[in-house]
Parts: sequence; structure tokens; C-alpha cells
Amino acid sequence: YRPLNKAGQKRGGPGSADVNTGANQPSVFHPGTGLDNTYDGFGVPIPDVKFQPVYFKFDQSNILTTEYAKLDEIVKFLQSRKDAGVVIEGNCDARGSEEYNRALGERRAISAQEYLQASGIDASRMKTISYGKDRPAVPGDSEDAFRQNRRDDFIAVKLLK
Repeated sequence: YRPLNKAGQKRGGPGSADVNTGANQPSVFHPGTGLDNTYDGFGVPIPDVKFQPVYFKFDQSNILTTEYAKLDEIVKFLQSRKDAGVVIEGNCDARGSEEYNRALGERRAISAQEYLQASGIDASRMKTISYGKDRPAVPGDSEDAFRQNRRDDFIAVKLLK
């Protein structure tokens, strides 16, 4: 069961914090989109802060050691900005069912959250969302496209709480 949002689009399933899961929706609020730009009252995106995506192997949610430096940059930012948090968006490639990929995307986001927590960032400064396969970074069914779509994206936010 997936409830529909106001636009009639499917929302995230059980355990998903996602409220804007329709395909082709922006991951960051842009004026005119009609989306709530606070991630359910969590925080407002900081437009001038960009983080690199963390990539995953096929059907995996463990963080590769080659990706640690990207997460360490997020830790440094959060340590320097006590008023900031991060939204972690888990994504998958197009293979697999909607339900499976939603769960895998959530596991990927939680893996990044656990890494950040182990580095000293409080869980209250993080929010995880799974988009499954709904938001590909690269269109197509090539192995290169699949590789670029198996990722976590990170959105820096000014916390509202």
C-alpha cells in the first residue's frame, strides 16, 4: 500500500520518510515547483553547498572504502555548521522491482547515516529518504548509467528545529 500525495502520485512505503517520490521531481526545492522546501519541517536547502554522491556496487548497501573521503567532507561541513543538517537520498538503478529498490535505497541512505553518526554527527541532524529507482541521475540501461544511478545524494539544509 502506498498512499497518494496531493498530486495523486505514489508516496513512499512503510518506513519511508519520503513524501515527494514522483518521478522527475527535483531533489532540491526550486521556486514554482509547488513542493514543500523544508523536508517535512526538517530543514531548508542551503543552495551554495554541494556534496559529491556516494556510489554503491550492484545490489549492495555497504559503503565502499573508496567513498569514505566524500562522507568525511560532509562530516567536516556539519562540524563547522552547528545550525546545519543533511538529507540523505538513497537511489538505485532501474533493475529490480519498485518495492525492492525502495528498500535498497533506504538501506543505502541508512548506511551513510550510520557512517556520519560513527564520525560524531548526531542523528537528529540527518534525515533519510529513499527514492528507489524513481530519480535516475543518468537515463539509460547501460552499465555506466546503472553505475551512476546506484548512489546516495546529500542535500545540506539549515535546520528548522
